[in-house]
Amino acid sequence: MNPGDRLLLYPGGYPVDIDVPQVEVGGVGTAMHFLLPPHAHNFPLTHSREHKLVVALAGSLRVQQGSAILARLDRGEAMLIPPNGAHRIRQDGPGPSLVGVALWPGAVEEAFRAVAALVAQEGFKRSHVAALFAQHGVAWHAGVQDGGRPYAIGTGTYAGLLPALPAALATALATSWARWLPMSP
Repeated sequence: MNPGDRLLLYPGGYPVDIDVPQVEVGGVGTAMHFLLPPHAHNFPLTHSREHKLVVALAGSLRVQQGSAILARLDRGEAMLIPPNGAHRIRQDGPGPSLVGVALWPGAVEEAFRAVAALVAQEGFKRSHVAALFAQHGVAWHAGVQDGGRPYAIGTGTYAGLLPALPAALATALATSWARWLPMSP
């Protein structure tokens, strides 16, 4: 597992690049990024175990629960999603958006790697992908639609929210994502 690993979770979809593998930071977390083309979105997910930091590395994003907009993020802005926070990340604005995601603890990386292997082997079958996610505490379900459980979110700048992450993950992330969001000295 090396930084730069690229996973394809959906044939013809956008790849997910691992920036901080969980093994690099003693399993305390993981971080990845992916490019959303105009009008695109990710899978509607709920992570039962992980906290999640969502960052607009470039462009603009909308983080939603069903039709409810939880946050609008422009370059350098971020939000924290607690465990069990149903969400979907959508590209917003005229051009593509680069999404950065950090999750801790980092075991969810195993789910993404398992899904990529499954899709490479037998193609995308939603029920199989959803079942595999569920084995790792990640739900792809209707809770992300209208009527999902509301939850408190934290929003702010990437630099301002970075200290909320485990120290090893925050340090690795500040180095890895400096190409998009350099930290001021």
